[in-house]
Amino acid sequence: MNKVMALVLAAALMTLPSCLFGGNRDIAVKAVFTDVGDLARFAPVMMSDVKVGEVSNIALRGDRAVVTMRLDPSADVPRGVRAEITRESVLGEQIIELSVPKGVPRDAPRISTGAVITNTRVIPELQDLVRSGTELFGAIGASQLATMINQGGVAFGGRGGDLKTLLRNLRTITGAYAAHSDMLRSLIRNVDALNSQLAPHAGEQARAVANADKALRELARNSDELARALNSLHRLSLGGRYILDRHIRQMRRFFEQMRVILGAISQEQDSLQQFLRWAPYHNRNVQLVEFRQFNQILQDIVICGLNDNPKDPARACHGTRAGGPH
Repeated sequence: MNKVMALVLAAALMTLPSCLFGGNRDIAVKAVFTDVGDLARFAPVMMSDVKVGEVSNIALRGDRAVVTMRLDPSADVPRGVRAEITRESVLGEQIIELSVPKGVPRDAPRISTGAVITNTRVIPELQDLVRSGTELFGAIGASQLATMINQGGVAFGGRGGDLKTLLRNLRTITGAYAAHSDMLRSLIRNVDALNSQLAPHAGEQARAVANADKALRELARNSDELARALNSLHRLSLGGRYILDRHIRQMRRFFEQMRVILGAISQEQDSLQQFLRWAPYHNRNVQLVEFRQFNQILQDIVICGLNDNPKDPARACHGTRAGGPH
């Protein structure tokens, strides 16, 4: 009884896809491929990772394979789509992926029953890549390669969507590089020119690197002394800061007084100029009076550096207050 129920359930499951995508409202279209691999009937037809139909028939026409698909009318598949046979995952089933090329406008008419899709492509599979890379994998035995493929299938099982996204991103990146191929070639040429200029001086650069290595080794060997010197400088800076903090008020008062004094001197520039101009005449007149009239008048103005005489005690600046007349 259980076996009979299992057979009935299996038959129902086999007819279920035909019920879902086999009604009169389905859109029947065909696609022509050079090869279909192991694409099977009832394989899903996907568009933007959403199932929009299924494969209803596969027939051979000459050297081409004609695949009939039934599409859901609510999917609004436009005319001019591209059909690609790909695989859901490394060991998953083959499916048909529909995509809209860039040249198809958004308001393009919807595909209708009887349409034939000629823009088709078969995505190379792993076995095709292995077959084309025979020289690369020649040293690997068949059993080892099968084990590698099987382990890869176990690792990537259920990650078909992620791998598809990764491959699409990789295609975008390679497309971006291709669009800037001229710039990349120019960059490579510039790097080659730079290497050509640096190559003749390779010996000097090697010596510079060796000297830098020697200097670093010397610094490492004297790191303790350098650390002590830095520590001493730190203590010196702390002491200097302490002294400045203790005497900042006195220094501020000193500079304020100097500003007042210099301001007064600045305002009396004319008077100082007149004084320095006429002081020697005053001394000369005093000397003349003393000489001619025999007056006992000593020279009362001596400007150090101007009319002083170290040999004459009366006109020497030694023993007097520096910088001032007497």
